[in-house]
Amino acid sequence: DMIFGEMTANDTEPLVESNPNTRLRTEVARGDMLYEVFPKAVADKLKAGQKVEPETHNNVTIFFSDIVRFTDISRVLSPVKVCHMLDRLYLAFDALATKHEVFKVETIGDAWMGVTNLENDQNETHAK
Repeated sequence: DMIFGEMTANDTEPLVESNPNTRLRTEVARGDMLYEVFPKAVADKLKAGQKVEPETHNNVTIFFSDIVRFTDISRVLSPVKVCHMLDRLYLAFDALATKHEVFKVETIGDAWMGVTNLENDQNETHAK
């Protein structure tokens, strides 16, 4: 468990562009949001209007994260500071997920979930 005893004021400052909706609007217009929600092969089929058949995978690793004492942290910070803190944390998680080919399934509140060996063959390394 990660403890936020070392959290500084900078950890609750924004890391967003001056207009954060610009990227989102562009991705929605191009249909790129599908790639944020689904694995690439599934998003490609959906974008092409094709049916997506269910798949099975023999070996996957599912990663869950949860912030220890999140409720206590949220009580002492303003809602904006909590959002900035979560933004910084999950941008770092997302960068690590990209680096290690972890498919991000979901981010809800203080929880982050990812899966390995789903999009690419990672049978030898998916649990490392």
